[in-house]
Amino acid sequence: MKKFLKTKQFWFIMLMPVSVALIVSAKYISGFADFYRTHIYQYISLIFNHITGIFPFSLAEIILITLPFVFIVYILFTVKKTMKSAQKFKSILNSLLNLLCVVSAIFFTFTANCGINYYTSDVAHSMHIHIQPVSTDELYKTCVYLAQQASDIRKYLHEDENGITILSDNANERAKNCVNQFLHANCSVPKNVIFSKVMSYLNITGVYFPFTPEANVNTDVPDFSIPATMCHELAHVNGIMREDDANFIAFLSCIHSNDYEFAYSGYTMAMIYASNALYKADQNKYTDFISYLNDGVIRDLNAQSSYWEKFKSPVAETAANINDAYLKSNSQSDGIKSYGNMVDLTIAYLKDKI
Repeated sequence: MKKFLKTKQFWFIMLMPVSVALIVSAKYISGFADFYRTHIYQYISLIFNHITGIFPFSLAEIILITLPFVFIVYILFTVKKTMKSAQKFKSILNSLLNLLCVVSAIFFTFTANCGINYYTSDVAHSMHIHIQPVSTDELYKTCVYLAQQASDIRKYLHEDENGITILSDNANERAKNCVNQFLHANCSVPKNVIFSKVMSYLNITGVYFPFTPEANVNTDVPDFSIPATMCHELAHVNGIMREDDANFIAFLSCIHSNDYEFAYSGYTMAMIYASNALYKADQNKYTDFISYLNDGVIRDLNAQSSYWEKFKSPVAETAANINDAYLKSNSQSDGIKSYGNMVDLTIAYLKDKI
């Protein structure tokens, strides 16, 4: 045992209890997670995000593609090594310890770059936004305001031959500037995923990969939704892990930019969440709200509905359930429903503007 305590394996394995202690501290010690994000994480993120940002492609995508092959090679190598070893039990034990070292390192990296930040103060608290119970009339007025803003901006955007909004060049750089300006941050650009259509089959529009750490974006989806998704994932890079908070930061980053394409994406994202809530609350008011949308916005929304209709499958449903379980495991009790909580934030923020 004394000999084992001096090995590298021991110290790697110790990362597991250290990770658990950090998560417990973040969850139960008031202010710990906020201190960590402000004074530690932002420097970790800044360093590694800029290192991975040197590469124009997604390192996360490469890792996820090659990982199964690496695992298979490791298993084959381990079996071969064990068969040749005179001390097979010792060889198997050593291989299991090596695997445990890898798992511990992965869990620690997740904790440092992601896990602790789930327990930081929410955006409503940090931005001093007072959320109150919302009436149907307030929800309706918010939907109308968002529809009017989106419709006013829509006329300035470029269209394809079918009259659907298309993005101008350099959207990744603009997304970086948009979020950095709003958050006073310094993160690198989001990465386009080559196999974006695979993400669509999994019902995923973007992924923050804490092991690189990178913002990865599905670019196969309708163009008008991409800027808000980019800003959402960059919010995660900046330590804002709750989905409703990341959506709200994306919304604010977009509408406060001087970029029509980003402003339109932000307003339409917020409008979709708010109008979905309105439809459940009062279908008559929802029908009236639709009249405030111009033809261009309606074409874009119809294109988005048609796009996602093609990817409805048991695979997408399973992926959604996995994402739901992941969010709940990180103390987001609403799971994937937490994406809709930004409606209350939006209404509270826009209250004086409507």
